[in-house]
Amino acid sequence: MKAGRIVLICLSFVFLSGALKAQTDKEAAKLVYKAEKLIFIRNYDEALPVLQEALAIAPTSGKVNYLTGLCYFNSFDVNTQIKSIPHFETAIKNREEGVEDKVHFMLGQMYHKTTAVQKAITKFEDYKKLIPSNNKKELEDVNKWIAQANNAIALISQSRVIEVFPVSDKINTQYTEYNPVVSTDESVMAYTSVRPDETKTKNSGQLVEDIYINYKGENGWRDAELLEIKTNYNVGTAGISADGQKMIVYLGGAGNTGDLYEIEKIGSEWSAPAYLGNTINSNYLESTASITPDGKTIYFASNRPGGYGGLDIYVVEKQNDGTWGQPKNLGNKVNTKADEDAPFIHPDERQLFFTSDGHNSMGGKDIFRTILEGGKWAKPVNMGYPINTPTDDNYFTLTADGRKGFFSSDRPGGKGGQDIYYINMPDEDANIPLTVIKGKILNGETMEPIPTKILVVDVESGNKIDYVYNPNSETGNYLVILPPGANYDMIIESDGYTPYTINVNIPNQNYFYELYQQILLSPVKQFDVLVGQEVQVKNAFYDTKSGEDLDPRKANEAMLVRSDSLDLYDIMDGIIASEDTIAFNYFLDLMYTINPIENVDFAEGGDEGPVEQAKRTYYYDESTTEDLEAKIVDGKTIYSLPTLYVTQADAERREKLKQAKAASTYDPAVLIPIYKVYFGVGAAKMDNKYNPQLEKVLSILSSNPDLGVEISGYASAEGDAEFNRKLSNQRAIEVLNFFNHKGVVRRRIIARGFGATEASAGNSDESRRVEVRLVDLNELE
Repeated sequence: MKAGRIVLICLSFVFLSGALKAQTDKEAAKLVYKAEKLIFIRNYDEALPVLQEALAIAPTSGKVNYLTGLCYFNSFDVNTQIKSIPHFETAIKNREEGVEDKVHFMLGQMYHKTTAVQKAITKFEDYKKLIPSNNKKELEDVNKWIAQANNAIALISQSRVIEVFPVSDKINTQYTEYNPVVSTDESVMAYTSVRPDETKTKNSGQLVEDIYINYKGENGWRDAELLEIKTNYNVGTAGISADGQKMIVYLGGAGNTGDLYEIEKIGSEWSAPAYLGNTINSNYLESTASITPDGKTIYFASNRPGGYGGLDIYVVEKQNDGTWGQPKNLGNKVNTKADEDAPFIHPDERQLFFTSDGHNSMGGKDIFRTILEGGKWAKPVNMGYPINTPTDDNYFTLTADGRKGFFSSDRPGGKGGQDIYYINMPDEDANIPLTVIKGKILNGETMEPIPTKILVVDVESGNKIDYVYNPNSETGNYLVILPPGANYDMIIESDGYTPYTINVNIPNQNYFYELYQQILLSPVKQFDVLVGQEVQVKNAFYDTKSGEDLDPRKANEAMLVRSDSLDLYDIMDGIIASEDTIAFNYFLDLMYTINPIENVDFAEGGDEGPVEQAKRTYYYDESTTEDLEAKIVDGKTIYSLPTLYVTQADAERREKLKQAKAASTYDPAVLIPIYKVYFGVGAAKMDNKYNPQLEKVLSILSSNPDLGVEISGYASAEGDAEFNRKLSNQRAIEVLNFFNHKGVVRRRIIARGFGATEASAGNSDESRRVEVRLVDLNELE
């Protein structure tokens, strides 16, 4: 009886546990059914919490783990994706109906992304055995992953000591940030980000692609600014000029299409997008682009028909009429049947970086570099680990000095989606011997910018004009990028001034230089009459490799150095190979909030000081077309004031002064007398009775070229001050014209206006006087 009761109790427990299991299985099945409906419409975000409930009920279920892993696998964030690994492993271990063969393939991809590459190959091979022999597409896909895994093993084994840094929390967010484009001075970065629509005009609340801009301040990157472009489609960065003044942007179209446009920063505002034309754009997808420093060549990616497969990289040249010619495919050394995207042409025009999931990619998209050798692009080289990883690494851009590279990646450890990273390039990859001139053109009196156009001429190549530089209208800043070992003339046309030329001699250096330049323009007036202009140039050479300033002596010595490095001449050959790419330019908005030019002390230094400088005053009455230098630019003659050689000007000036003083033979007594000319009340006409004494002064000037005449005007202290000042100037001009009309050039006339004086206040005649005396021009230098 007792034993029977025990049997009954045990049976009741069996039946109860079976009922509970059936009930929990039923609850789990309901959750799985709900999740499968969400997965069918690819709503993985809502399916995941439902499956997590099912996991709490059936933690070892192969199907529940498989579906949970599938939700993680389809996340946009790799940190979330790799959470699928333990679930896929459980699904394979406890495989049941509903767990697809592809679980091996997906698990292999996750192993691959975490650099567990050998385990990834094992899972790829497991999946390969399960693929029907007639499923060639699937076999091709898995074979590609196996090849990439083998590439990863090889590249990781050859990894270099390179540290990868995220740029800033001001830039990277929980969303996706990619395709960074950076100005040469690294003061501005634009990039594409996928976030909820901030404009509320496209898809309010949904994720959209927009362009954001960050500027660098004293404490690092500032908060991101949305670049608002009115369109109902996605917007993305495609390329930027080195100065950050112009950008090529991508505007999406219907379906898998999109075109390239150009925007320009004018002051603090960006212009509306300008269509790049029907030769660059097509009815297909044009995704990214990079423009050469001279603005004459664009490299871009397109999936138009006639390529090698997917996106290919093309190059297009600007024609003489300003339009773009027919694009040329870069050929099968660069392009593959996979996608080649995100071209970036370095300012040396010898290095082309791009993104590809073809070639010997180690997984997803990798960054490659090809070098222009003998006019042809060499076989691309994988940038290697850890720049590239088994995840997507793309959109690479390199600074002009070759020392810092920026790119985007969805590697594990980021903040979300793709993030933007930077690296400090190894020395062997960073030897780019360019000189970057960062300058500022200002009015010497007001220190305000002057509207200006700059033309750069290579002196050695027959004065052929290359580029036009337009300094920023608000700051006066400009940027010029030049290869080494050459002589350049900068022909500068500033509003209100006669064109002038400044010579820049770039040393034949074997690494990167920065030259900071300040140009001050001042009008030269004689009693309110504009008679000439003063040009003052100050240069400060900086050697960014050593971090030391180069004083004029060191800079001049550097110009004499001739490197015997084969690498240097190889690079020089690549730079100068094209007739139209001697000087590199971008239109400028340098955003110099922390740029060194704002901190360069351009104050005059001694012979050993860090600043080399020159100043020259030009008088218009000595600058006829016969005296000016004729510059032939694109068939047009520009008359420029004589070329100013900054590095030689000071020494030449001192030598001329020394020689002039030694050659002076005049009697010092001629400098003592002061000749006075008086005028009637309210009159500005000089009485002829003063002609004899002025003729005497003129005679001394004629026989002594080192002497000049100083004319000083005085005004009455009574009545309207401004009227008296103008009347005083008119009287002084009357005397000045006497000498000027007799052939004394303005350069030999020193005009001084003293206004009302104590002496004139008590004597009405003295308040109406002009004083004349002889001066030694050499003493005034």
